[in-house]
Amino acid sequence: MQIPWEIRVSLRQGTVYYMAERNLTSAQPHYFIVVNADPLGEEVLLLTVASSQIDAVKRRCAREPGSTVVEINEVDYADFTKDSVIDCNRVFTKSLADLCAQWQRKEIVPKQDIPKPILDRLKQGILDSRLVSEADKRRITQ
Repeated sequence: MQIPWEIRVSLRQGTVYYMAERNLTSAQPHYFIVVNADPLGEEVLLLTVASSQIDAVKRRCAREPGSTVVEINEVDYADFTKDSVIDCNRVFTKSLADLCAQWQRKEIVPKQDIPKPILDRLKQGILDSRLVSEADKRRITQ
């Protein structure tokens, strides 16, 4: 597989892509954050997704540890246009090949990396989740 040079130089833990994802109920693009420690060294990317539906996400996660729901104010991440939340109990997988194909079709808009303090909260939220597999958790901390 040929990895586009733009992905090769920018893909790391904390990279943010604005894109549509067929596994979401909404067809609208969302902000996805790469969370695996070595995304270029693996064939599968682990992604969290930001939602502006803060109350709905909190309700859905009410029985999960509080650390698994990470709120991000738009002032804390310049590319967000509104306050958002990330459900760390829900980690999406996407093959590196699929990401590259979407990139080549110009379906992805790269954004600024998520700030390290927020990334650290996301990683902790995933590690605290009872719903994320141990294998995926290991990919985050390698």
